[in-house]
Amino acid sequence: MKFNKISALILSLFLVFVACETEESIDITIPDASFKLLEPAISNINLNYNLPNNEAFTIVWNDQLNSGDSYMVELSPDSFFENPTVIGSSTTDRFTMTVAEFNNTLLGAGADAFEPFTVFMRVTSGSNITNSVSFSVSSYSEAIPVILSPDNTFGVVLLETTPNDEAITVTWEDPDFGENSTVSVNYEVQIAQAGTDFAGAVTEGTDGMTFTSTHEAFNEIVLNAGLTAEEAASLDIRIKATIEMDGGNMERFSDAVTITVTPYSVELAPILYVVGAGAVDAGWDWATPVELPLQGTKYSGNINLINDAFRFFTVAADWGTGLNYPYYEAVGYTIDSNLVNALDGDSNFQFTGTPGEYFIEVDTAAKTITLGPPVVGPNCNFDQLWLVGAGIADAGWAWDTPVALPCTGNGTYSGNVALINDSFRFFNVNGDWGTGTNYPTYEGAGYTIDSNFSNAMDGDSNFSFDGTPGTYFLTVDDINKTITLGPEQLQCEYEQLWLVGAGIVGTGWDWTTPTALACTGAGIYSGEVEFTNDAFRFFNVNGDWGTGINYPTYEGEGYTIDSNFSNAMDGDSNFSFDGTPGTYTLTVDTVNLTITLN
Repeated sequence: MKFNKISALILSLFLVFVACETEESIDITIPDASFKLLEPAISNINLNYNLPNNEAFTIVWNDQLNSGDSYMVELSPDSFFENPTVIGSSTTDRFTMTVAEFNNTLLGAGADAFEPFTVFMRVTSGSNITNSVSFSVSSYSEAIPVILSPDNTFGVVLLETTPNDEAITVTWEDPDFGENSTVSVNYEVQIAQAGTDFAGAVTEGTDGMTFTSTHEAFNEIVLNAGLTAEEAASLDIRIKATIEMDGGNMERFSDAVTITVTPYSVELAPILYVVGAGAVDAGWDWATPVELPLQGTKYSGNINLINDAFRFFTVAADWGTGLNYPYYEAVGYTIDSNLVNALDGDSNFQFTGTPGEYFIEVDTAAKTITLGPPVVGPNCNFDQLWLVGAGIADAGWAWDTPVALPCTGNGTYSGNVALINDSFRFFNVNGDWGTGTNYPTYEGAGYTIDSNFSNAMDGDSNFSFDGTPGTYFLTVDDINKTITLGPEQLQCEYEQLWLVGAGIVGTGWDWTTPTALACTGAGIYSGEVEFTNDAFRFFNVNGDWGTGINYPTYEGEGYTIDSNFSNAMDGDSNFSFDGTPGTYTLTVDTVNLTITLN
């Protein structure tokens, strides 16, 4: 045992000696101290304008060289950091920016809003610089659109006589979006009365960054915005820029500019007066002017014309309201070839056609002035209105048996109608749903409507009859703009007669589009009918072949029948029209027993 302990001691000393010898031959390397920016966990950043205070990014670094007292963070759009920007500082080993801070920094570095933009970052401390890391970032717009023109000194007087001339051009820029931006921005021009904070503003769409409007179009805009015709007033204009995004649309508004605008009146006078030597019944004074009442958007009436001059006026006895030939020409009217510029110093109208009586119509919607044959009897825009709907007891919501409301006077449609408590609508053309006129349309046109009617509020805003069910005498007066109900009037045996046959243009031998001949007086049926050389028959009831009245029946009852008609001798002894095809006023007088054409 003693020997073993001595041997172990000798062996240990030997190993120590050998180990010392070996250590002297090993080369130990100690790493250099470093200053390193760590790679971020993300490299693509989409900044959300809805979360401006959220963290946009955090960068972290290791520093074995510096004291750690102060670090500066630099950003550059290029990896060489030729012109770096210091974006912040830190006294720790990390740096953070909010969404709003980083967005502002990017835009300052030249980024286009909503476009990917690569940036490089590094950290400095004294003369020591870390490696760089990069991000691809999409920023959002902070700047608002800027109106370049007009400015607050702009003013315009809108002229009816230059409807197509340019009245205003608005231009603007959007600083955060470059010329090559692929971002879709929807720009709109908002126009409102000055000082209203754009409450009730009129909004106009645009294409690009320019908005141009003509005198006629801008006049409509500013009147809709609330300005008063013929009065100069201030108008605010601003640009609304909208970017549609999944997280919610981003809207930006420019600062407003305030301009001065004087709009012109587009309100139609109730009567257009004709004065002048060419209007033989009037002459150049106000004793007996020819009156053309307004029906809807049309002025019309019969007028005796000779080859001389005349002028239209909007106010009786007011020479200052005259409208001459160049006026209508300037606002885009197509004028009948029988009317020319008189070139008489006042540029009145000159009638150059065959002297006589004509029907003159000034259509303010179609912008036409036309002359035609005189109208015999009542003058309306349509031969009759048509009533359809559940509130019309004899009609319902179909075109099988619509109720006609015939023209019975100038601009007046009237007749007996059976009403129940339900809805209905007026129509201009039989069988055409697109010609309907509902309650708000009449209301908006300034009509005074009988208290027994109201807006049905049924999705189509039809008329609703709210009174006691029964038969009433309904009158629509397009000149005085009234819709009234009165007691039933029994003037004729039938509300109207019906004409069917090949001799009636647009009708033919079926009940799809029969022509109505309305009761216009005591025992008198009258209306305009377009004839061609063929046969037809009268009927008492719409859709009922059994109620027909042929030529021999009237002849046998002692009627004097116009010479343009004869017995068709076609097996049914219908009427035959033998005159010159065209439109005539047909009158059946059941009191004096006559059938006449005019």
